[in-house]
Amino acid sequence: MTDQPRILFVGPTSEPWTSIADDVEADLARLARPGVELTYRVTGDGPAEIHNAHDARAAAPFVVTTITHAADEGFDAVIVDCTADPGVAAARELVDIPVVGAGEALRSAMAAARQPVVELTGDELRGMDVPALVAGLRDARTVALGGTGFSHFVEILAAINPKLVVLDPLSVALDSCLAQLGHD
Repeated sequence: MTDQPRILFVGPTSEPWTSIADDVEADLARLARPGVELTYRVTGDGPAEIHNAHDARAAAPFVVTTITHAADEGFDAVIVDCTADPGVAAARELVDIPVVGAGEALRSAMAAARQPVVELTGDELRGMDVPALVAGLRDARTVALGGTGFSHFVEILAAINPKLVVLDPLSVALDSCLAQLGHD
């Protein structure tokens, strides 16, 4: 690994880059860390979105291929941008770099978080408006965003309740990845 680790985020879908570029670039800007190079790439194959186990299984082979190419290209680690973690276990068998799933990183962070923890699924987050979101979190000390692509809720929730710990899957996955690389 170089002094500046190169980390690839893998979007496990066939979603065209043009339809997600603005959101991804905003996420990468939010996730930026000094001395860390972050790159994002979609697999370009498989389902357009991941909503269930069937979609995750369909995406997995393309995620594995993308990760093996990333290792060959010299990336130091890979993060799969999906809480279903498609292809994560299989890719680990094939590469010698850390492969972190956003879902497994989120579950680990939830286990260590201040209780009570409220996890909001991607389906709940998709259909929720901010007042409903806030009302459902009255007793929570920690909230876990149970899907990627909802990082815009982090700032909203922090503004409403600065004491609330908000776990964003991509942020905790990046922290886990950097820890595995020994990068502060």
